[in-house]
Amino acid sequence: KNRDEIGDLSRSFSSIVSRLGQYTHYLENMSSRLSHELRTPVAVVRSSLEHLGLQQLDEPSQKYVNRAQEGVNRLHLILNNLSEATRLEASLTQAESCRFSLKKVISGCMQGYQITYPEQLFNVHIEDKAMPCQGVPEYIAQLMDKLINNAIEFSDKGSAITVSLTQLHKQAILKVSNIGPLLPKDMDSQIFESMVSIRPQGVNGKPHLGLGLYIARLVTDFHHGKIKATNLLEDNIKGVEICLTLPLIDEK
Repeated sequence: KNRDEIGDLSRSFSSIVSRLGQYTHYLENMSSRLSHELRTPVAVVRSSLEHLGLQQLDEPSQKYVNRAQEGVNRLHLILNNLSEATRLEASLTQAESCRFSLKKVISGCMQGYQITYPEQLFNVHIEDKAMPCQGVPEYIAQLMDKLINNAIEFSDKGSAITVSLTQLHKQAILKVSNIGPLLPKDMDSQIFESMVSIRPQGVNGKPHLGLGLYIARLVTDFHHGKIKATNLLEDNIKGVEICLTLPLIDEK
C-alpha cells in the first residue's frame, strides 16, 4: 500500500503475476474447449465424406475424397488425445482406490507390450516381490502405456528399452529408459506439463500434443508418487530415463 516507487513496483509485479495466472489457467483448459468446439463440425464433415464415398465417383474425385477422409481421421485422433487428459482429470476426482500388487500390474503390461510391439526389444527386470499399492491398477496401466509409447518414439532403431521395477524400503521404483536423443536443457521437469512436447513436428505421421507424459504425471500425483526424467550419459550411451517412485503399503 506504500505510495513510493517500491509500492508501485510491487503492485506492477502483482498485476503481472495475476495476469500470468489467468493466462496459464486459460491454456490449461484450452484442450477441453477445443475438443468440445471442434467435435461437432468434424462429425459433420465425416458424415458428408462417408455419404460421398457411397457415390460413384471418377478416380480423381475419389482420390480427393480419400485424402479428405484421412485428414478427418487425423483430426478425430487429435480430438481424442485432447479429451483424454480432461476425462482422466475428471475421473481421478471420483476414483475409488483399492489394494493391488504393483508387480502383477507391471508384469502384465510388459507381457502385453512384447506382443504388441514384436519388433521392439525389451530388457525387463522385475523384482520378485508383491509390492502392494493403494490406488487404481487401471490408471497405473495407462501410465505405463504413456511411458512405453514415449520410449518407443524416441528410441534409436534396433536399440532396447529397459524396464526395471525394484523395491527400496517402503517405496517401489520403476525405471523406463531408452537409447536415443537427450532431453533439451532445462526440460527435465517441463515435459510433464500439459501441452509440452519436444518431438519434431510430423514424426511418424502422428499428431503429438504433449499430453502423454502429462497424463503420466496426473496418475503419479494421484498415487502420491514422484516422477522425473534424466539424461543418461554412460559408456558412450546416450538416452533418457524416466524414474517413477510410488509409496507401498504394508503386506498385512
